[in-house]
Amino acid sequence: MRMLFTNRSLPAMAVVCLGESILISPPLDTTGNINQIISSNSPEACYTYLTNLEKTGDPRTDATFLCRLLDCYSKVFSKLPLARHSKTESYARMLIRYAELKGIEDPDDAEDNFIIARTNSKAFAFVHIAHAQFEHSQGNTKKSTCILQKALASNAKPVEHLQMAMKNLKSGKSQLLPTEDKEDIAGYAFTNESITIKGRQFFILKMIGRGGSSKVYQVLDQKKQLYAVKYVNLEEADAQTIESYKNEIEHLNHLQQYSDQIIKLYDYEITDGYIYMLMECGSLDLNTWLRSRKTVNSLDRKFYWRNMLEAVQTIHKHGIVHSDLKPANFVIVNASLKLIDFGIANHIQPDMTSVVKDSQVGTLNYMPPEAIKDTTSKSGKPKSKISPKGDVWSLGCILYCMTYGKTPFQHITNQITKLHAIIDPSHEIDFPDIPEKDLLDVLKRCLIRNPKERISIADLLDHPYLRLQPQKPPEQETCNSDLKRILNELAALESPNSIARAASVSILFTLSLLVPCDHFQIFGCIFLV
Repeated sequence: MRMLFTNRSLPAMAVVCLGESILISPPLDTTGNINQIISSNSPEACYTYLTNLEKTGDPRTDATFLCRLLDCYSKVFSKLPLARHSKTESYARMLIRYAELKGIEDPDDAEDNFIIARTNSKAFAFVHIAHAQFEHSQGNTKKSTCILQKALASNAKPVEHLQMAMKNLKSGKSQLLPTEDKEDIAGYAFTNESITIKGRQFFILKMIGRGGSSKVYQVLDQKKQLYAVKYVNLEEADAQTIESYKNEIEHLNHLQQYSDQIIKLYDYEITDGYIYMLMECGSLDLNTWLRSRKTVNSLDRKFYWRNMLEAVQTIHKHGIVHSDLKPANFVIVNASLKLIDFGIANHIQPDMTSVVKDSQVGTLNYMPPEAIKDTTSKSGKPKSKISPKGDVWSLGCILYCMTYGKTPFQHITNQITKLHAIIDPSHEIDFPDIPEKDLLDVLKRCLIRNPKERISIADLLDHPYLRLQPQKPPEQETCNSDLKRILNELAALESPNSIARAASVSILFTLSLLVPCDHFQIFGCIFLV
């Protein structure tokens, strides 16, 4: 059984987990009451404490509060063993809520935790329904159905709740069970609400994303044109977050004119209380696209890989390192991938090859080793060295996922162990053999721990993996050799009729390349007669 609740710390740094995202910064003070509650050894008391704590903030809009909650849950799980308490309802509810909180930042981490809850607390219907609801909100209706069917077969209680959830799922409802809190309904739609940006009205269809203090809506204008609007509540955001959104607007404004692989920003509005960004609307992000299929077609993979490289090459040419590349940051627009979200991107001056950040932010399964290594300054603040080669590593992890169905370190579920594995040169990355040897070479050259030895974006675009290599079909080569043999034999007869016959064969062969086979057989007989 994989455990995800270990909460050790690396030397000289504190690690706070946001799904797969990692923020390395001074530790939060969450040691007060939670330690006293845990000492009671009562899952009921811990669940009550955590439920009341969550009422004091909103983890969906406050990243710091989300970190605090996750840290408290980790402390509870580290002191109250899973094997001893998993049959307790309060403990099972904590397992589920922990998985849901993980899902706010990144669905991949949530999936593992839902499985742990269902495996160890399978007698409770709410455990299975929560996982089914999560999968349903991700667009995985078949998987949601399978979860509920297995729960019914295992006789989870109360069965009436499972039956109601199954009925609502089959009828296409977004919420499997009624809830008083409308904000918890994934994918809910707005029918009577609108947004006005610089005097222009947009009708909200549904929410298509959220994160931190921002929400993204799919909207229609009065001409029935589809757009995406990112709404940022500045009253709930700190100064650094506000700066990151302004940073994103600046980057999008500047870069979209240079590449079709950068998402379009049509307009924006900034006030003291909010930011609106009117953008191109994609069908779905790459993360959702990948999760909806077992394997990726080789042509799709190659096409999307070129899209990603071209987008990242554009930002690098303008001195920008993204430093948080992951599938969720690429959206599919008209069958092409486009780069979005420049919130934590950094400028690199023309005379520099890297910059040092005051904190390490990124998504762990895609984070390069050099971004994790501690380069603490005299001030004692953890810093991180980033460069364009860091984006290459992240792209390599995305391509690895598109090739093998998982990221290179995804199998390591303990976050601290994963951190060490990424930076440890002796930990070999597994590259199972595949027919496409050029693809395998790309993966190995992207995932080199030393950034100086890592391949560049320019070399990746020029790599044989992306080159067209047309080859003559074997059948055509055989036909060519047969034609030469026939013509040589006819010419050897040295008679006028033989030469004319050779010319006829030559013309006939040319026609055979242009005329469908069944038509050619009839036409060929007439021609030779």
